Amino acid sequence: MKTKEYFLFTTKNNLNNKNDIIHNLMIKGGFIRKLCSGIFILLPNGLKIINNIINIIRSEMIKIGGLEIEMPIITPLSLWNKSGRYLKYGKELYKLNDRNNKIFLLSPTSEEIITNFFLKENFLLNGYPYIFYQFNNKFRDEIRIKSNVIRCKEFIMKDAYSFHINIKSLDITYFSFLETYIKIFKTLGLNVCYKEAKCGKIGGILSHEFHFISKYGDSKLNIDENNYMRFFNRKFKYNNFKKFKKLKYIYLSNNKANKFYLKNIKNFIKTYLVKIYLINKKNIFIILLIDSFRDIDYFKIKNLYPLSIKIKILSDKYILKKFNISNIFFGPFNLNFRIIADYYLINYINFIIGSNINNYLFINVNWIKNLNIVKFLDISKNFSLYIKKKNNNNIKKIKSKSIEVAHIFKLLDKYSKNYRKYNNNIKKIFMGCYGIGIYRIFFSLMEQYLNENKTILPLSISVFKLGIIPINLYNEKNVYNISYEIYNFLIKNKIDVLIENRNIYFGNILNDFELIGIPNFLIISKNLLLLNILEFRDRINNLTQFIKINEIFDFLFLKYKIY
Repeated sequence: MKTKEYFLFTTKNNLNNKNDIIHNLMIKGGFIRKLCSGIFILLPNGLKIINNIINIIRSEMIKIGGLEIEMPIITPLSLWNKSGRYLKYGKELYKLNDRNNKIFLLSPTSEEIITNFFLKENFLLNGYPYIFYQFNNKFRDEIRIKSNVIRCKEFIMKDAYSFHINIKSLDITYFSFLETYIKIFKTLGLNVCYKEAKCGKIGGILSHEFHFISKYGDSKLNIDENNYMRFFNRKFKYNNFKKFKKLKYIYLSNNKANKFYLKNIKNFIKTYLVKIYLINKKNIFIILLIDSFRDIDYFKIKNLYPLSIKIKILSDKYILKKFNISNIFFGPFNLNFRIIADYYLINYINFIIGSNINNYLFINVNWIKNLNIVKFLDISKNFSLYIKKKNNNNIKKIKSKSIEVAHIFKLLDKYSKNYRKYNNNIKKIFMGCYGIGIYRIFFSLMEQYLNENKTILPLSISVFKLGIIPINLYNEKNVYNISYEIYNFLIKNKIDVLIENRNIYFGNILNDFELIGIPNFLIISKNLLLLNILEFRDRINNLTQFIKINEIFDFLFLKYKIY
């Protein structure tokens, strides 16, 4: 897209709401405009981010067999009377009458509609479970309207519904959704925690809430460490690469190995083989890497695999029998298992680890250079953020304001029990429902990636992946030609890119591009071309690179995974 053809809607005006930096940024960055209290217009920048969020969620819903539909926002009052929720919801419901004076409601949620539809269809017994989902507008006449999009009268929501012929099927799907939501927030790069919660007006026997810790939130979070999960998004420190030493291996007898371990414990990374027993009776093995003076937190591993019913660290005897290797020499090399390293290790350099060969240890091992198939996650004890001790005991609590970004429910037959059974072979239909607040995710991402009153959005959801900034575009032929050659290459490969073709000052260009959260800039100027280089700015990692002109396309191939 060219800036002359794409209206940015950015503004330099100072806004009245000084207490809400994020809302001000969403206005100044041209993401939203307020129509009236609790109702907002999504501008092109905001709509692109919303669509990127939706696409990430949709891809995960497809993986678990979800079928996308679109339900009407207008619901007959009779359906809400049938479920018994009309009186419970009370004044939050928007009501309207048609010309025949029949009452309808603007849906705040769609359990009644989907249940009415599903139980009138002749679905096959062997097809269960059935999962339907939609992205749709919802309406609630909120008593606590906020000035931002966290709590408003009209909002976008992803809601999903599952149908089952037994509770075991519902349990498997419910925890599958829990795991899927974790994957969604990881992909979005949003730090969240989740906890068991009350079922409230939706109903059911079990529910889990997902929260983003925020000073602007209208929820109060108070959960213990066992239910706490946070997804980390820090990067490697590039300057550490200069300190890498040459990889070596040393031979040690079993007796000397133990003495060597005790002497070098601070730089020793232990390798554990873990067996995870799943609810569907399938078992998987994973490798865990953790600093030798830290302990594995079973609750955090359980959170990574919500479908697990048992987690077991396999013994030294098992490793010796299975791999014919003593435990101290056991390492992550040449094994066909998923490898997870504790987040505490992310910037370790020149460490010691088992080689997976008897009597040999590797020293001066480094991530990427020697181990490049590792996922960093928080798996050790006592490494959670925002956790404070309560009273002087060992129970740790989180106390903070938060934004509830998602909620899932195990409903059982709350909505289906009042309907006539169209298939006599089925005694009961059990349900689950699963919601994600798209507007709330949008706001939370803006807050998490705030940087000096501007934002640096991750590539997965950013308005544009790259901003091309040519200096003196119309007066320098070489600048013009190279800029549009790169631009056309990226457009051809379906990479969202914004090229500056307005005749404005460089500082104004930077301000606009930073306000809308573009994570990467490519700067092209006459002086740079004389040196045969281009300037690439990675705002996420605060890194500036100078790329040779003849290498720029290879660089972009790798950066944006163009295949």
